[in-house]
Amino acid sequence: MNIKNLNQAFVEIAEKKNQLFQFAKEGSTYQELQDEVRRLEEDFQMTFGAYIEEALFNVHDEYCPDNEVLKPISYLASHYESKNGNEVYDVDPEEGIEVEADDFPGIKAKLVLVPGPTRLVLQGLNADFKETVWVARQPLEA
Repeated sequence: MNIKNLNQAFVEIAEKKNQLFQFAKEGSTYQELQDEVRRLEEDFQMTFGAYIEEALFNVHDEYCPDNEVLKPISYLASHYESKNGNEVYDVDPEEGIEVEADDFPGIKAKLVLVPGPTRLVLQGLNADFKETVWVARQPLEA
């Protein structure tokens, strides 16, 4: 697994999603961007899905064991906020898949996949918490 390639592919998706988010949901440009995002997501799933799914199973097991693990692209946000013009991104608390986080009973929490570096973030929908629960790292050579 090449983490640099993973991060680059994810940043490309994030940038295309951000472009798509800026357009009205009509017209040929919107449709072209939407098709490109869909293609990038499919490639991402095929290339990096197994690696991210393993992380998702571990994160779900530790933080939200009562929730079903979905495909990695399900955890992508509709758009990302770029920080300081770098390839570091953040997301709105509304983004992600709602989960029942055992560490935060009674709080609506969401789990979202964020690039720059590629990571899973657990965040409160109406609460003041945001925690990175997994970061993609280069596996150790056997």
